Amino acid sequence: MGEEQIPCQTPLDTQVSQDTLQIMKAAIPYMPQKGQKLLAIYAKIRELSNTLSYFRSSQPELSIMSISPVQPEEMLNDMKKYASDCTRNQIDQLLFALNTIQLIQMYQENSPGGEES
Repeated sequence: MGEEQIPCQTPLDTQVSQDTLQIMKAAIPYMPQKGQKLLAIYAKIRELSNTLSYFRSSQPELSIMSISPVQPEEMLNDMKKYASDCTRNQIDQLLFALNTIQLIQMYQENSPGGEES
């Protein structure tokens, strides 16, 4: 059983990171140590600048909330795509806890008068 591939870019990354920045970041390990530091800082500053510009635009296109209300489970499952195995396990535990709480709430809502039998 192979390990699942983690996507390289989040939806935000695809909006604010240009191909040139990705190529620049891919070249960092091949640079001398001093060059690595400067190139990495430059790339991150460019990403920050692009992010600020993106959110200054009139209609950023990242919001799922505008389509319909989002459930916590949906958000957590989406976040799992970008997580390591350890973090995925922690998110799965949180999802299990949320499901357990929902089952308890449904049971309490459906029991007559909320009294114990």
